[in-house]
Amino acid sequence: MRAKIHYYLRFVFGFSQSDINGMHALLLLLLLYVLASFGYRYIEEDRLASSFEPKVWNSALVKMPKPREWVKYPVYKKWERRAGPTSNFKRSIFPGYVRKLAQNQHWTLDINMADSIAWVGLKGIGPGFAKRILAYRQRLGGFHAVLQLKEVYGLDSVWVEENKSHLKIGTGVFRTLRVNQLAWNEFRHPYLPYAQVKLLLTYRKQHPYISSFEELGQIHGLDMGIWIRLKPYLSYEP
Repeated sequence: MRAKIHYYLRFVFGFSQSDINGMHALLLLLLLYVLASFGYRYIEEDRLASSFEPKVWNSALVKMPKPREWVKYPVYKKWERRAGPTSNFKRSIFPGYVRKLAQNQHWTLDINMADSIAWVGLKGIGPGFAKRILAYRQRLGGFHAVLQLKEVYGLDSVWVEENKSHLKIGTGVFRTLRVNQLAWNEFRHPYLPYAQVKLLLTYRKQHPYISSFEELGQIHGLDMGIWIRLKPYLSYEP
């Protein structure tokens, strides 16, 4: 086959040997360019996914919901000084406000089980944030701590601090990274840069079985700060 192509190029189309060599070089450069483009795109997407930049999210998740306005609860009587205990003073001026606080003190939400409807029902969470929370929960494989909600893009950390006593993690992590079984393209996690995956896989070629988290500390160049964050998501099944 190669000889036939060479014959047609030389004698039918009139290409010289230098022309043929030039075509080979051009094809090789094009192939290298295509491979480099795919590699750069993969590395860039992985970097953006790890940094939680909005370019990673699709257009439906990037749209920020219109912030809700915090409206003061209506005052039933004009401000006036009254004698007696403070509790009676507040109750006489803001009766509806006190009742509203009492009703909202005991609500709880399982952040690993709640659907979008449950999230939208909370004050300060709109449909856009509900979608982001569910998408990030799926990428993580489940929340193992309530304060991980602060990592959701755009979600106010003050809101998390004010409501953390009402939020619980329930069953916790529902998907783990099996460090002894996953291939390079299956190590997908928001906390895990691809450079760390390469170090782990290089070590795994020489040590097929990793028995514990402590063994990861023996891998040269591994950033243990990253792997400590990942610890709740790691499993060591052979």
